[in-house]
Amino acid sequence: MSKELLKVENLKVTYNTYAGQVQAVRGVSFSLDKGETLALVGESGCGKSVTARSIMQLVHEPGKIVEGSKILFEGKNVAEYDQKELAAFRGKDAAIIFQDAMASLNPTMTVGKQIVENILHHNKVSKKEAKARAIDLLNKVGINNPEQRFKQYPHELSGGMRQRVMIAIAFANDPKLLIADEPTTALDVTIQDQIIELIRKLKDEHDASIILITHDLGVVAGIADRVAVMYGGVIVESGSASDIFYHAKHPYTKALHDAVPRVDEVSGKELVSIAGAPPDLINPPAGCPFNTRCKYCMNICKKEVPPTMQFGEGHEAACFLHVLDKLPKDAEFLND
Repeated sequence: MSKELLKVENLKVTYNTYAGQVQAVRGVSFSLDKGETLALVGESGCGKSVTARSIMQLVHEPGKIVEGSKILFEGKNVAEYDQKELAAFRGKDAAIIFQDAMASLNPTMTVGKQIVENILHHNKVSKKEAKARAIDLLNKVGINNPEQRFKQYPHELSGGMRQRVMIAIAFANDPKLLIADEPTTALDVTIQDQIIELIRKLKDEHDASIILITHDLGVVAGIADRVAVMYGGVIVESGSASDIFYHAKHPYTKALHDAVPRVDEVSGKELVSIAGAPPDLINPPAGCPFNTRCKYCMNICKKEVPPTMQFGEGHEAACFLHVLDKLPKDAEFLND
């Protein structure tokens, strides 16, 4: 029996804007096994959230998933689901937690009713049973006095509590796949750790697979099995969490790692940042998407797309630094 739950092949997503066509995702491929946690990491605008929305079929006009893209869930292309299959897929087979819980929750409904509606939509149970399950879920996600919180509206809860409600809704129907899109944004560090630990705990209890989307490498350290680093709409490096944290091969991955604040650093030391700005995806740069910001950039990086090199056990990166020995020493592509 295959362990693979999800396989994304050559995913391309575009958005039509007044300034031109944005190539938000430019040929992304990855897989996710059952029970595995994959982190998609990169700066804002690199295509992480668009990839997540594509998996859930939430890309709408002016966005478009380009023909030829494949999103295979248990071997079947999600893009080919009919409306009934798609309704069952969202919320039952797969669920998503967005970064802004206040914007995602309905402000005119109590949080309890929102959980109950999700349960009733996917299960043949009574309202009484759904309410009991909703209260139990609120308790499981660490909300005190769940019976009282059940009756409250989103604005009556703190940011951390609202995010816990979103997690309760997501796990209400035992999904096989959970996508957490920047679930700790705007929360303080202590609450961030609690939310990540809660997701990890529920993932194990429900035997779910997780795609965690974040710009912060530090967030994924204790939860991810594998990490895929995105930049400019493509994946530039992927591998196990250990590979990415201790044996990074791409300059962008190393730059992200250097930008993570460390508690053991000397007090007052200036934080490291990545110079420059992400590429314009209306007119993506030729060659390597990171060439405009990379301190190792060579002429060839500006002209040709780097090959994806394999480093063993699923660790791979696309960078010309790892094929220098295969390039002619007098090649015009190399720096003078």
